[in-house]
Parts: sequence; C-alpha cells; structure tokens
Amino acid sequence: MEPHPWWRGNLPAEPSRFVGRQAEVTKALKLLADTSSVTITGAAGVGKTRIALRAAAECRDFHPDGAWLVELSGERDGGLLPHAVAAVMGMPERSARPQDDLLVEFLAGKHLLLVLDSCDRLAVACRELAVRIRAEAPGVRLLLTSRRPLGLPHEAVLPVEPFRPPAPRTPDPRTFAPRTPALRTPALRAPEPWTPDQRTPPAPRTPDQRTPDPWTSAPDPTDAATDDALRIFLDRAEAVAPGLVRGEADTGAAERICRLLGGVPLALELAAGQLPAAPRSAGPLPAAPSPTGSLPTPPPLAGSLPAVPPPAGSLPAAPPPVGSLSAGSSSAESPAGPVEWLADRLEERFEPRPAAHPPFFRPQRLRAVIDWSHELCSPAERLLWARLSVFAGPIDPESARWVCGDERLTGVPDLLAGLAAKGLLTPVPGGYRQPEPVREYGAERLARLGEEARMVRRHRHHHLGLARRAEAGWYGPAQEEWAARLRFSLPDLRRVLGSPSDPLSAELAGILWILWHCMGRLNEGRRHLGRMIAAAPVADPGLPRLLWADACVAAAQGDPERAHRRAEAALSAALDWSDHAAAGHARLALACHALLTGALGEVRPAVRRAREHFHRAGVMTVGEPLALVVAAIADTWRGEFARAVTTLEEAGRLCEARGELWARAQCDHVLSIARLGLGEADEAARAAGRSLAARWRLRDTAGAAEALGQLAVIASIQGDARRTARLQGAEKRMRGLSGARGPGRESVCEPGTVAERTARQLLGDDAYDAAFAEGCDDDPGSAVLHALG
Repeated sequence: MEPHPWWRGNLPAEPSRFVGRQAEVTKALKLLADTSSVTITGAAGVGKTRIALRAAAECRDFHPDGAWLVELSGERDGGLLPHAVAAVMGMPERSARPQDDLLVEFLAGKHLLLVLDSCDRLAVACRELAVRIRAEAPGVRLLLTSRRPLGLPHEAVLPVEPFRPPAPRTPDPRTFAPRTPALRTPALRAPEPWTPDQRTPPAPRTPDQRTPDPWTSAPDPTDAATDDALRIFLDRAEAVAPGLVRGEADTGAAERICRLLGGVPLALELAAGQLPAAPRSAGPLPAAPSPTGSLPTPPPLAGSLPAVPPPAGSLPAAPPPVGSLSAGSSSAESPAGPVEWLADRLEERFEPRPAAHPPFFRPQRLRAVIDWSHELCSPAERLLWARLSVFAGPIDPESARWVCGDERLTGVPDLLAGLAAKGLLTPVPGGYRQPEPVREYGAERLARLGEEARMVRRHRHHHLGLARRAEAGWYGPAQEEWAARLRFSLPDLRRVLGSPSDPLSAELAGILWILWHCMGRLNEGRRHLGRMIAAAPVADPGLPRLLWADACVAAAQGDPERAHRRAEAALSAALDWSDHAAAGHARLALACHALLTGALGEVRPAVRRAREHFHRAGVMTVGEPLALVVAAIADTWRGEFARAVTTLEEAGRLCEARGELWARAQCDHVLSIARLGLGEADEAARAAGRSLAARWRLRDTAGAAEALGQLAVIASIQGDARRTARLQGAEKRMRGLSGARGPGRESVCEPGTVAERTARQLLGDDAYDAAFAEGCDDDPGSAVLHALG
C-alpha cells in the first residue's frame, strides 16, 4: 500500500530538491508543537510555500487524520473558503446547514494539519475560519502562508527573509556600494495590539532593531546559511543545464548572481532557468536561433511589448535579445561562459542608476528578474505566459491549448514545457501550476495586450464545454476519469460560476449537477444554483435545468419542502419549453419528494412518468437507473422485496450496458437490502460488496461507510459475530473519515443495533469490544480489503 494514501492528505511531491531553510522548518515545527496556528510571512518568491510543505511533510505522521493543502491563490470569493477546504478533504456536504458550521463540526474530532496557502486575497475569510477552528477543533493544527500576518489572536508568526548571499571573496568593483543611511527605512514603533472586532489587521511595521540587508551588509563568512543562495542557484542550474557550472570562474560568477538578486529564491530559480539559452563560448556572440515552436521575431507579436514603458522594477531600456551584445559592449568584453554571461547581463540590469531613479529594493529585484525572464522568452512563450494568467488553478495541457492556442500561437504543449524549464511553471500531477508572482505578472501583460476580455471568454467557454462533456460521459465507463477531471478543474469552474448574471455561468451551474449531487458537493451546489435561479429571467430556456438540479440537491439534503417547490417549478417550465429531459428529471425529483414524505404510493407513478419523458427526449441519462432505484427503495419500505429485486435487476442491466459505477453502487446497496429481506444472505453480501468496491473507487467515503454497515448486518445474520464487530468498527472509522453521521443507533429495531446486540451475546462484551477496536484501528484501505475478502 502506498505510504501516504489519498485519505491521509494531499501534500504534493516536491518539484525540486529542497535547499536550505531547514532552520525555518524547524522553527515552524516547534511553533506548531506549542500553538495551534502558525503563519509564515514574507515577500513574494521568498519560499513560504516550500517551507510550509516541508514542515507539513515532516510532521505528517504525527497527525492521524492526515496533512491537507488548500491552495487559495486562485480563489476570489471568501464565502467559498469552507467549500474549498471541504472539497480538498473529501468531506461530503449532505446538510443544508451553513458550510462553515459543517466544516468546523467535521474537524472537531479530527487530529490533522491544515495548510492554507496564499491567504492574502482571502485574509478576512481565512482569519474568521481560523478563529473558529482554533476554538472548536482543538485537534487541528493550522499552518498558513501570507505576505502579511493575518491578525489572529495570539498569532505565532514566522517571518521568512531571502537567503543571505555569499560574501565577495575579494573586493569587486562590480559589487554595489552600501546604501546611504538616508535611504534606509526609518525604525517604527511596535504595532498596536490587534483586537478581533477590527475588520483587517494592522499592517506589519518594521521593528526597531534593523536586520542586515543582504546586499548592503557583508554577511558573516562563517555563517553556513550564506551558502544556501549559492546552493539553490547551483542546484537549479544543474537541473536545467547539467555540467554547465564548472571551475572557479563559474562559481565566482554564480556568487555574483546571488548577490545581485539579493538571495530571493524564486529570482535565483528564474535566473538559473535562463542558462540553457545563454551563449556557450567566448568571443562575439551570434544571434541565437528562434526556439522550436516560437514565432518569428520580425515583426514582433503582441507577446513582446517594445512600445510599452517597463513596469516598476525594470530599467527603461530593455536588454538586447538572447545571444546579442548589450549596448556599449564589444566582442572583447564578451563573457567567458554562460554563467558569467548571465552575471554580466544581470549586473547591467541592476547597475547603479542615475540620481533621479531610486535603487532597486528587494521586491523590485524579483519583479525585475521576472521582467527580464519575460524578455528572454520567445515571443510565443511570452504570449502564452500572458494568456495562462486567466487560469485560477492547475493547468492541464489540453485546457491550455484550447484556451490559449490559436493561429498566432501553436505548439502549446511544447511551449508549456519550455516555460516549465525556465522555472516559470511548476509541474504538478496532471499539468502545471503558476507561481503567484508569475501569474500576477502575466495578468498585467495580458491587460496591456488588450486580450483579457477575449481570454476570459475562451476560458469560460472551455470550462462550460468541459462540463458538458463530463455530463455526457458520466453515464458511461469513464466516470472515474471525469470525476478526477472535475476535481482538478474545480478552482477554474468556481471562477466561471462567479458571475450569476452571465448565461454561461447559469448553464454551467445546471450542468454541474453531477458535481453537486453525484460527487457530494451539495452545499456548494445549493449556493451556486440559488444565485443563478435568482438572477435568471423567467423566459430563460436554461431555467428548468437549474430548478430540477436544485430540487435534486434539496432532496439529497433532506429538505422536502424546497425539493417539492423547485421540482414543480421545473416541471412547469420544462413542459412550456417541451424540454422532456428536464421534465424527466423534475418528475424524478418529485418521486424523491414522495419518498421523503412517506407518500410511497406516489413514487412509482412519478418514476413511470419520468422514464416516459427520458424516452421521449431520446437521451441516455443516469437519471433513468436512478429513478428505478428510487422506486425500489419505496418497494423495500413496503416490504415488497421481490418486486424491488426485479426493478433493481433492470437498473443494474442499464448501468452494466453503459459501464457506469455511481448509480450501479446505489442500485447494489438497495439490492442487498432487498435480497436480505428475501432471506438470501449470500446474494445480499455479494451485492453489498460490489457497492462497497464501486463507492471506494469513486472516493465516496460516506457511501463506503454505509456499505460496511450493511455487510456487518449480513455477517450477524450469517452468525459471524467477530466479523460483525470488526466491520462495525471499520464503519465507525469510515464515518469519521467522511464526517457522515450514522443511521441512528438509538432505535432498538435499527438493523445495526440488532446486529451489535446479537454479536455481543455470541462473543461477550470484551471480545466484541476487542474486535470492534481492531476494525477502528484499521486504515480505511485495509478495512475495505478485509470487508471484500
């Protein structure tokens, strides 16, 4: 079994070797041992996320319920924060109560580490959620990253500075002179204490005691930390250009680069990423050929902006293209190698400026390196970089090609690989992630190009198309793949859903009923659907889908009044538009309402009408087997087990013909109950096992817990008391994993209660408790294997 399976967290593998920062990691771990929340602060590109992830990985085994990363850099709506956290941890949303209440209740009994990364844009929401978690979930540790402290009560703050660059080995006329005292930031008083009633925390102030400036103060040559900047540059250089750095001259040039960039890790990584494009020999530097897939330089494309004034942090005059000499240079002054070439180009970038221009400060240096990296990219790479900024989350190559590619920009997969080689994209499973400073820079460039509105439209159309394909493919053999694809794209789907008045957003909210209903995101779906319905015109042809989708969500959450109201409105609107597919789903929602309210005699007629509408529409939909399952549930509640079995066998054949899993799992669970009602325990066990296997494959932990409970009841009837006890222990563990409540053991007639009482009578209390504890101690994967064995 994998050492860290999905139910133990989602920490990603490190994209490159971890260099330095062990002191900061140790401090973070010590602070986490002493307090429930730690905020890692620092400027952009300083390495906050890497420190947080390394600290989380090192203490992961001390948190039985796992370590979870929630990336917030692409989120814009603070109200969706509890949904984002719940989605990452796989917590089902089966109640209509406020999501933050449900999340805190879910976390209350957990012992886990929660990493909230890039809290800056959602600072108020993150602060409010963190305060609640600290108060109501004492077993949860919070590790947050932000450019500024969040202002939490008793907040433990770990400030992170850039690496200290190596000191010059000998006096070098090319190094900077120290800034004059007049340019230093004046010391400020300590900040006033923050109180929870303040809306935003006070801005951090510079402490009275000044810290050394990496490029104006000579570091202590005996300090081992001064080697970290050099180590990270050399490590990244070796990754992108193996064997390029060799000899004292190259090492000295690398040290000079570290000093020029002030030890900012992201700036060093980006600089190292330019080495493959650097000239390899001394002498006059020939013009480098255009990279594969790039567009011809003359005339320049919109990706290069020679006429636009450079942003703050860059020099007014752009450097020459890669492979050419900078202005004022001669062939005799050419560098001896690529590393020295890079150092010289950076030095020209940061050379002392005229008196009218202030010197570069630390954040400006990262910005200037990003700007220079942009200039050294090919025109096609620059254009792609700008267009990628419309994505909120991870980017897969297919989405990048569809959204960003056109007749001016071809070969997108190769260009993505080129940007990743330069450190401008970080590889993640399934695609790439943009560092936030890189994304922000790309967004500025996209706005200057005048393409922002066009790219946003393409982004919205692409994700609407993705949802349409997912809905069409859901009732088929690719269900697992579509579930994974929707989880991967959830940040971007949320961004598209952020405009209730946009018809595309409304259509998307309805199409994503499979995400809301089938994948357990009920509360988030209710939020989006309610906003879209309120904004939709009465004559909108997409309104029936929104209404029946919301009715299905309400029925699944046990809200029969809302389900009935929405279903009736959906049916009326669907019939007005002759939309028989929508009418079928509305009839299905009415059948669910009848089931919830105990009107069992109304269930089968509603199901029959729903199927008639589906057949008139001529569509193959998962709603048809689901309608048969609803009818069979009503039959089992009336004790008509044989009729239920006949109905479920028909539903099973429909699912099997399509290679479908989700509805088949519901079907098999009810079939197990009906078979057991007929006294066919072995057949019931096989059906429950199929349901458990399918639900586990789809990561439906609440459904898996339900299946384990059914298998425990069957084991009791078969006389296997020890298996009953162990399966009931595993059921409890699985319900804890999902946050789902049990079926209500307070009733003496509840099957689980009867099974427990029978097992205790056969085993004795001590033996039952021991077997139950064994099931509780099993990890969920082992419990599923045991149950299926």
